[in-house]
Amino acid sequence: MENPFAPAPTALRVDDRNSSTPLTLSRGQTLVVVLEANVSTGYRWEAQTGFAPMLVQVGTADYSARAGSPAVGAPGEMTFRFRADAPGTTALEFTYRRPFEPNVAPAKTLRYDVTVR
Repeated sequence: MENPFAPAPTALRVDDRNSSTPLTLSRGQTLVVVLEANVSTGYRWEAQTGFAPMLVQVGTADYSARAGSPAVGAPGEMTFRFRADAPGTTALEFTYRRPFEPNVAPAKTLRYDVTVR
């Protein structure tokens, strides 16, 4: 039984530099993945299925322009949030592609190896 008076675990924030580092989360902890993207070119990051039941995606990805770069075509960031839901190990994979080109290989791929305790 979980202690309802225990403080909520702190969110773990990662980006593309952490993709080769194994990640460990506690049940209930939030994983925030922030990836550089330029949606004005049609490219966007997509989380690939297969991370459940260890992780549950919370909402949809957010996009924000980089601070100080209001110009059209300037890069920004896509932010994904996942809740650690069940103990186990999973691969969390992302592809950077144009959704309207389903038969074209992704321009980039990232993988995070995640353990939930």
